Amino acid sequence: MAIRIKSTWSKTVKRPKTTDDIASALSYIGWKLSLEKARNLHGDDFDYTSDHQRITVIVEFMSFQAHLADRLLYLDEMTDDYRISVMNNLGKQSARIMQENCEDLFGAGDYKKGYINTLNLRSTEYSQYEFSKKGSNYSIYRHLAKKIQDSMGSSQTNKWVMDQIVDIDAVEICKKFIGVYESLTKK
Repeated sequence: MAIRIKSTWSKTVKRPKTTDDIASALSYIGWKLSLEKARNLHGDDFDYTSDHQRITVIVEFMSFQAHLADRLLYLDEMTDDYRISVMNNLGKQSARIMQENCEDLFGAGDYKKGYINTLNLRSTEYSQYEFSKKGSNYSIYRHLAKKIQDSMGSSQTNKWVMDQIVDIDAVEICKKFIGVYESLTKK
């Protein structure tokens, strides 16, 4: 089942959107898309052995989308200050969302640190691959799929998860995220 994502600003607020506004919207949408894809994997008969494993998959999807945001800001030739501000705010906002959801599942703890570490590590890894708004992004999709395969394991049930991610999930996330990004950042 497709999730509805609001990708336009309220017409009642006329003020210019800040980098915090953009980051907050992108981090929330990133969470929603990640959660949807994690649920869909389970619905497509891939197995999670625990909630920790499911959260790890969500973290991988969120890290992928954070990197997409950075690439899109770069491709749109945003100033370095603007790009850095959006990305720093995006990291903070998405870490807050992750913290709140992990506390609901696992109880008190510092979940932000591990999330931020993964976010930074994946950003470095993804930066090695080509990315295009309209082109084939197979290499970057395959890297995401490999990270999800590593976190889910390669049991008989999960051995095809990479195909699912590369052929379907990464393509859908990229298309939706780019559409939302463009809608939110248009002047």
